[in-house]
Parts: sequence; C-alpha cells; structure tokens
Amino acid sequence: MDPDFNRGAGEQPSYLKAMLFSPINITLGAGVLATAAFLSIPFGLPGLVLPLLAFGAGEAIASMFIPASATFRARVNQAHKIKRRAAAEHHLRAEILQRSSTEDRRWKIYGALRERVASLRTMGAHHRSAMSERDLEKIEDTGLDFLGLWLAELSMRERQRSVDEADLERRVAGLSTRIEAGAEDERSLRKARSDLEELLLRHRRLASRKAAVEAALLSLPDAVEEIYQAVITQGSSNGGGARMTEAIERLRLEEELESTYGQEISAIIQTPVAARAKAVAVQR
Repeated sequence: MDPDFNRGAGEQPSYLKAMLFSPINITLGAGVLATAAFLSIPFGLPGLVLPLLAFGAGEAIASMFIPASATFRARVNQAHKIKRRAAAEHHLRAEILQRSSTEDRRWKIYGALRERVASLRTMGAHHRSAMSERDLEKIEDTGLDFLGLWLAELSMRERQRSVDEADLERRVAGLSTRIEAGAEDERSLRKARSDLEELLLRHRRLASRKAAVEAALLSLPDAVEEIYQAVITQGSSNGGGARMTEAIERLRLEEELESTYGQEISAIIQTPVAARAKAVAVQR
C-alpha cells in the first residue's frame, strides 16, 4: 500500500520490463518458439537456433527505442497508476471494514461515486465532454480520496473515544494543586502537567479537524455529481461548460482540503502494525 499515491510519489515502473512482458511481446515470443520447434524437425539445430537468434536481435533493437517512446511510457504510467489505485482502494476498504460495518450507508455513497466516475471516464473517452485528461484523472482519484477521508474520520472517532477529556482536566487540576502545595518533586509534576495539557489541547483540536473531514466526505460525492450533471447538460445548455468548470474548481478545493490533512491520513493508511504503534504512542 502506497500512502503517497495522490501526491505522485512511489516507485516508478520499469519500461523495459513492461515491454518484455507485454501481451504482444509474449505472444510473439511464443509464436517464434513454436516456429523454431517446427523448423527443427526438418532442419535440425539450425532450424531451432536461427528463429530464436532473429527474435533476440529484434528484441535488442526494440529495447533501445520502445521504452524511450513517450507514447509507450504514457501507456505504462497509466497502467501502473491504475494498478496502484486498485491496490490502495483494496487496502483502504479492508481497513474501513475493520472499523465499520457493511451496513454503513457510506458504502452506497461510495458505490454511487464509482459509478459516476466510470461514466465520466467513458464520456471523456468518447470526446463527449470538454474535460482534459488531467481533470479526468483527478475525478478518478476521488474514490480513493473518499475512502481515505472516511478512514481518517473513523480513526479520529476512535481517538476521541480513547481520551476522557473530563478525566484529563481533573488530573491537570490535581497536579496543579500538588505543585501549589509545594511538593518535593515539583519539576516532575510540572512536566507531567505539561504533557497532559498538550494531550488535552490535541484532543480539542481533533474535534475541529474531524468536522472538516466530515464536511469533505459529504461534499466530495456532491462535487462529482455536479460535474456529471454539467457534462450531461453542456451539449444542450450554453451554461453547461461554465457549470462544469465551477464544479471542477470545487473538486480541486476538496482535494486541497484532503491534502491539508494528508500527513494524518497517510499515517492512518500505513500498515496496520505501524498504525497501531502510532496510536499507542499518541495515547501515551
């Protein structure tokens, strides 16, 4: 799972490997091997070796040009991104199911969101909209963004339940009383009070961050729906193009909000062991 998926980080694909293991190249290699085996019957070893040598020479020449082709690289990059997105969504769904039930209404929202994204991609492929390829890629990433925000909201809710604010306030008050009474270990008590106050402050800030994430969860599907309606009506309405532009700009604002909490969300998207270790550290 790559937590930096939406920021473009991660391992780059091997273009040479993509060429060698492409379906066309594998089929061609199998055909050459079958031809060599067939020719070896009447011609012996030369009939077997020559086709293989010709295929190897062709592969060597192709490897100097095809992996450097901009068109080929773009196709490989797109396939690599789709694979990473699928792996990321699979991991996020598994993490969410550990914290939520299959009856959660947001699964239906997520399903409807994916249907709208698929329709927009189909329209874009058939040149039925004025959306750029970059806009389409941003729209395709909204499913992953939705799952990431959902998981962040669930994690924040767990953290809120794990901390009793009233109990923290009582502990801080008790430590203040002991410090004012002139306890011998005043330095340690002040350190403990400072740590508890910092934890209390983070807990109170968490409420505002959770509210922002919940708002993004509600507005993200609505922004995609607005783009979908604008694309459908742009052919019959003069204002369709303007509506679509405004909807895409709104989607970008939601993406900026998601990026604002990117560090916290990325920490949640990490492996379950790392996530649990971090949660324990925060509680301490």
